[in-house]
Amino acid sequence: MIRERLSQVLLIEDNPGDRRLIEEMLRDAAGRVPAGTGRGVAAGSRGTSGPPTVHHADRLDEGLQQLDDGAIDVVLLDLALPDSTGLDTLTAVLEHPADVPVVVLTGLSDERVGVRAVQHGAQSYLLKDEISGELLIRSLHHALERHERETRLTSLTTVSGGLMAAPSDDAIAESTIEAAADVLDLPVAVVCLYDPDRGALHPAAASDQGATLLFVDGPEAGATGIDADLTEVAATTVRRAFAADRPIVDTDGSSGEALTGEDGPLESLLVLPLGTHGVLLAGTVDGTMPSTSVDFARILATNAEAALERLEREREVREREATLDAKNEALERLDRINTVIRDIAQGVVRASTRTQLERTVCERLATVDHVRFVWIGTYDELTGTFAARASAGAEDGYLASVGITTEDGPAVAGPVETAVRTREVQVVADVVRDLPSGPDREEALKRDFRTFASIPLVHGETLYGVLTVYVDRPGFFTGDVQTVLGELGEVIAHAINAVESKRALISDRVVELEFELRSPEVALVELSAQVDCGVTFRSVVPRDDDRLRIFFSTRGAEVEEVLAYADRALAIEECSLVDDGGDSAVFECTLREPNVVSFCLDHGVGLQALAAERGEGRVVVELSSDADVRGFAARFQSKYPETTLVASREGERSVQTRQAFESALNERLTDRQAEVLRTAFLSGYFDSPRASSGREVAEMLGIAQPTFNHHLRAAQRKLLGLLYAE
Repeated sequence: MIRERLSQVLLIEDNPGDRRLIEEMLRDAAGRVPAGTGRGVAAGSRGTSGPPTVHHADRLDEGLQQLDDGAIDVVLLDLALPDSTGLDTLTAVLEHPADVPVVVLTGLSDERVGVRAVQHGAQSYLLKDEISGELLIRSLHHALERHERETRLTSLTTVSGGLMAAPSDDAIAESTIEAAADVLDLPVAVVCLYDPDRGALHPAAASDQGATLLFVDGPEAGATGIDADLTEVAATTVRRAFAADRPIVDTDGSSGEALTGEDGPLESLLVLPLGTHGVLLAGTVDGTMPSTSVDFARILATNAEAALERLEREREVREREATLDAKNEALERLDRINTVIRDIAQGVVRASTRTQLERTVCERLATVDHVRFVWIGTYDELTGTFAARASAGAEDGYLASVGITTEDGPAVAGPVETAVRTREVQVVADVVRDLPSGPDREEALKRDFRTFASIPLVHGETLYGVLTVYVDRPGFFTGDVQTVLGELGEVIAHAINAVESKRALISDRVVELEFELRSPEVALVELSAQVDCGVTFRSVVPRDDDRLRIFFSTRGAEVEEVLAYADRALAIEECSLVDDGGDSAVFECTLREPNVVSFCLDHGVGLQALAAERGEGRVVVELSSDADVRGFAARFQSKYPETTLVASREGERSVQTRQAFESALNERLTDRQAEVLRTAFLSGYFDSPRASSGREVAEMLGIAQPTFNHHLRAAQRKLLGLLYAE
């Protein structure tokens, strides 16, 4: 308990004359010296005080017995007593549990003893021969104040240690309130902490009087997680100090800051911001607040702020460590996934069939940690249904339970359907939270499917299916993992395209589809409509930049009209004349993507013929018999809406022998053309560098060089026409 005034003095002195002199000095001086003349009490705050009560003891043991009563404020101690002398006397008093300040009385010859006494713990010493009443009472007041200050500092040091060891913000708030009441003798105290999530201050702990006087509904004092609000005026004052990061100090109600009168119950007020963490509010309901209480409250607030800062740093460190651990785990998981994906890439390259490829993908993905189940399904655009083609892992009847079978199943809503529609990876991060309640969620949880991702298998504009991966832990599909799986989907789709294209080339059984179309999106059809002519696709040659060079011929059109249209058509990038045959001309052009030729090639489909007459076209394509014929037809008609499938023919791919080819070529060449072509080849005319020049070959044949050139070009045109046009 803080002693605010000097009222009880214990004089341990065996000399009756000295005892009477000191008592008279205290009695005479007390009325002339204001109470609390030190820094600890505001001057004039309580006016003058009466003389302190003096208790007397002749011997040390008698004095110690009086200290047991606990009512003594200061001890005046003579070191030369009948039962004890010197510094041992001082030590006995200082070690008494009462813990009161001691002022030592010495003679002129013992002044050095007085200095040593102060060094051993006495507050001060007085020389009996030089003492006066005013000096005596001021020394006692100062001794009391210094002792109380030391006691408070010691207590605050202990409190600081406890604050720094506190496990939570609420525990720090509670300890701060206890210290304000017990150490600083401030009965009204509240700690408000800032909640960054709510963006507001809220009471975290309060003393009994603080809760009663400053809360709208006073909760139990000291309780954590207080569910109460400050009064409006108190809340406004707290918010103002916190926002400005500036203390509010009104020790006697004179500044207008204190919550006095109609504004509140406090005569003095102290509001100290705790940095960015909150505010300490303290005050008294009567009287003034000593300046030492303000100083010590600032120390307490600084210690509380440091403790809160420590907890915040520790939380940040833990969060950073947790984030780092999560990132490390994600990187390790990503590395394992990348390893599996490299293995998958090697497997799909070696796969000879689509079925083998899809089975390889599912089986190897199912070996990744936490992956429970993997399946690949195809989507039928005509019927809007899914069919599972391959799967691996803990399926346990899952596909059948959610309506997916090895045959065409019902349309599937949710992430799988969204992946088909958007052509982007779709993730259900948490089945419990994100999947609507129903059979799908129930069946997934039965098999410990906690999260899953659906990856569209897209190459160019073709969707080959959807790969879906189920995992037993939420948060598995991070952004990096989704990116990697998206790239895997592209690799798988590319591999499927390559496999189907290869089979389309080597398959003996083929399906030929014939479409009629009036779509203005097809450049050659639109050309025939705009120029009012016939257009025939001749061949396609890939350019170095992966774009396609298209050759086509026209009938019944002026060359200038064709070139003029090509120059203004958005679908045609470049166009030039190759051969002007009068009514029939051959052109070379580059079509902008996408176009009908690249569409067929991207799907592994051979474009056999494309002809148009005045806006009405016919397209013939050839597919392998085991390709997804119906799916391609649906995609083609979806891409070019004004299209009708008019024929579907299945048969054997025509195979031409070398003898048949030579026979066909000889039928087209004249004897002279065949002779010129063969002689030029055998004489090294086509070698690089040339073994024979055109003039030398012409001399061999006995003809002029212009005649040689004419026959050679005619023979080459017929040979290349047989290769590329027929």
